[in-house]
Amino acid sequence: MRRKILTYFFLFSGFVAGISANSVTTNAQTAGKKAYLNEIKTELKKKWPENRTINLVFHGHSVPSGYFNTPNVGTLQAYPHLVLEAVKEVYPYSVVNTIVTSVGGENSEQGSMRFKKEVLNHRPDVLFIDYALNDRGIGLERAKKAWESMIKETLNLQLKVVLLTPTPDLTENILDDSTSLEKHAVQIRKLAKKYQIGLVDSYAAFKEKAKNGENLGTYMSQSNHPNKKGHQVVRDLITHYLMDNREQQKYRLSQVREMMNKVADHQMMNFENQVRKGSRWENSHAYWAWTNATMYVGLAEWAKLSGQQRYWDFLYTIGEKNQWKTGPNIYFADDICVIQSYQQIHEKYKEEKIINPSIKALDSILNHPKTGSIGYYDKDSHSRWCWCDALFMAPTAFARMGKTIGNNRYFDFLNREFWVTYDSLYCPQEKLFFRDTRYKEMKEENGERVFWGRGNGWIIGGLTVIIDNLPDNYPDKQRFIDLYKEMMERIAGLQDKQGFWHPSLLDYTSYPMPETSASGFFTYGMLWGINRGYLDKEAWLPKAEKAWNALCSAVHEDGKLGYIQAIGADPKKVSANDTEVYGVGAFLLAGSEMYNLLYKIINNIIK
Repeated sequence: MRRKILTYFFLFSGFVAGISANSVTTNAQTAGKKAYLNEIKTELKKKWPENRTINLVFHGHSVPSGYFNTPNVGTLQAYPHLVLEAVKEVYPYSVVNTIVTSVGGENSEQGSMRFKKEVLNHRPDVLFIDYALNDRGIGLERAKKAWESMIKETLNLQLKVVLLTPTPDLTENILDDSTSLEKHAVQIRKLAKKYQIGLVDSYAAFKEKAKNGENLGTYMSQSNHPNKKGHQVVRDLITHYLMDNREQQKYRLSQVREMMNKVADHQMMNFENQVRKGSRWENSHAYWAWTNATMYVGLAEWAKLSGQQRYWDFLYTIGEKNQWKTGPNIYFADDICVIQSYQQIHEKYKEEKIINPSIKALDSILNHPKTGSIGYYDKDSHSRWCWCDALFMAPTAFARMGKTIGNNRYFDFLNREFWVTYDSLYCPQEKLFFRDTRYKEMKEENGERVFWGRGNGWIIGGLTVIIDNLPDNYPDKQRFIDLYKEMMERIAGLQDKQGFWHPSLLDYTSYPMPETSASGFFTYGMLWGINRGYLDKEAWLPKAEKAWNALCSAVHEDGKLGYIQAIGADPKKVSANDTEVYGVGAFLLAGSEMYNLLYKIINNIIK
């Protein structure tokens, strides 16, 4: 293949994905990620005229060259350029060159022969070497000799070296410790340890993903070339060397912001089409419908945190189109969920027209409450909160509006009605809610009871809003907090290896696929609890970060969030292409709390 040497100079930052792609640690990073490049990090922080140009040189084969589906080359999506974007995000005053001396199809012997003339002549401050994929053709001994030759030449010039283990080749089983790639990865780790230099263990990171049940095909453009998502994994590992803890947190914050904007913008672009399309359920996507209302709630939280007016403009425009009305049946919980978002918009604009129809509706319920049975098939049962979803739809409206207008009657009503539903649907043994009374005797194929993922997600989402808005001295507030903690302990134990929850919480065999509306609410619940001090940060943050990373992995390149179960009442199978607006709402709530947490950490508000 014809030789190509590519050089890129610093550019503005572009797309960034979710938080650090993994939390894998490796045993052979003897140079120490924190300290090895301290001098480089110090230089990156300097401003003109004290700063100088930093050269990051990437030497290797087709992967750092940017080959995706050969012969297509995705230069700006390959990890050398993604590293440049990340560095510029957190070191805005730095002058950085990423210089790619890689050649597609080349092995380390070939790379070592041109090393002095075509690599060291660029005067690298840090040299990254990535050859293992192609070294399978020359064997371990010849590869070791070539790698050691390049390492020694670089160290003789007192320069820094970081070795990379390979990215996957789907023709080999990454979980098989006897493969050729595994052997080359082991050898590279030993070289890093021997010479006390840096190591980016890409192979271990992808292997961990495979162990957790992830499909590595989603990270690959062809069998041996990563796609952008795969390159982001390598980028995130490299940036640990180039950023201190504070810089890493700042970068994570920017990643969350980019991902949130990406998902929110995609939803806004497709919103009117979804309203018109609807579903088999009448008015399922009307402007006032619970489906859209859930998205409004998440979007309003993100608008408030991110300070982006365009999201407020969207929400205000929808409210005007709907004349700030609820759904037609104010006793049916779904039809008043939209009141939550009206309260949030009112908090921003302070216009009484925004909440006056909602106050009128809630006052009417208070003055003429329903008192019938909440057995699902009982007469008039749906005029009360007879299904668990309702605990996100209705009591939250009373909680938010009660705080806004200072009316304790709203709190007393939601308190009384919530615990009626709790007494009917909560299972103390499993610490989960049945969806409604129909499901109390139903069983999954594995013999376990039916506990719907999203149904219990609605509960967690509802509890957070209720607790946030009840006065601190409200007599039963602690009871809500205790229920939240009890449920979160149970739910945490049901998180899968990748970080997701599934459509059925107790039958992952029948429902092996993730479900992101449930996962979104549970992730939100974890992060919300950490931010409010209800959950211990040290114990819960690893679970929450794992959950957030899993959610981000379900986001398509265009911003569509997949694996969202369609409208229903119980577990159903779901695919990567299935999306729905309420799942986006849960995602935006989770991301808002992650953003809030990182902001607090960066600013020393939370340790």
